[in-house]
Amino acid sequence: MTPLSNHKILFDLSHNEMLNIDEDFSNFLDLIRELGLKPETNKNNNTISEKILHNLDFLVIGNPIDEYFSNIEIRNILNFVRRGGRLLLASEYGSDHLQKTNLNDISKHFGIYFSKNIIKEDNKINSNCPSILSIQSFSEHKITNQLKEVIIGGSCSLILNKNSIGLFRSNDSWIEIYNDMKNQWIKNIDDNKQQIIASCTEYGQGKVFAIGDVDVFSNDSNIGLNVLDNRKFILNIFSWFKEPVKKSEVILWTLNQLGSLQNEVKEINGKINNIIETLTILEQRISSIEKVENLKFKKDFDERHIEKELFEDSVK
Repeated sequence: MTPLSNHKILFDLSHNEMLNIDEDFSNFLDLIRELGLKPETNKNNNTISEKILHNLDFLVIGNPIDEYFSNIEIRNILNFVRRGGRLLLASEYGSDHLQKTNLNDISKHFGIYFSKNIIKEDNKINSNCPSILSIQSFSEHKITNQLKEVIIGGSCSLILNKNSIGLFRSNDSWIEIYNDMKNQWIKNIDDNKQQIIASCTEYGQGKVFAIGDVDVFSNDSNIGLNVLDNRKFILNIFSWFKEPVKKSEVILWTLNQLGSLQNEVKEINGKINNIIETLTILEQRISSIEKVENLKFKKDFDERHIEKELFEDSVK
């Protein structure tokens, strides 16, 4: 796939996604068209197949609910990104646990994990709703360029590894985790720190952006696309998406993948060697048991033979 050759952006709706570009997200749809992109939707329970992803530049998965991605779909998505596709992932508070989905089975391959929590903080704009976050702490990146304040509502936090980049964090915040037994949110008093809310990474020739909140793309007058720097933030995402991945980065990624594969092969070889060693020990034990049994059988046979001879002699 030639990266960004067709300017097609597909919104997956086959997994009951919240970000469905209807009237609640019409401003985002208008912005997509302003950027010269051609929006399409995947719905009616169509699986995310290679055919659907063919000749596509952007894929949006915006908070699936009560639906799960199959292993085949996940593999197709990974291949799509690796070959140059751009993937936008959005979750919501409680992430997979509360939304009853498996978005993390996709995001984990990119070093991103949506936590099953909600971030809250005290600030000047959220006196009645502590889940509305005023973000003013940004990492230096093209996506965060010229941002001063972004408003986020009802977000989960992100855990990152590999080469994923944390783009911005909450301020004086805490997290709450949903307790199924008590049917309520419980404050985690041991986790009063800045929480990562958005992240990005490169994967092969492609790119991935992930965020713990879908409302930032909405028409909501308090937390949506047209609030403060939210629009600029989303424009920056697509500006970064459009930049090609450097060949040097693709080569480095490929080498890292080969290194990981080599380590996996070594691990598999180690397990095979352990199995062989275990089988060898078992064979030795079986041989010892057989030897003992053979000796016992020979002894029993000899004793019976002697008894027979004695009996025959007594008869005579």
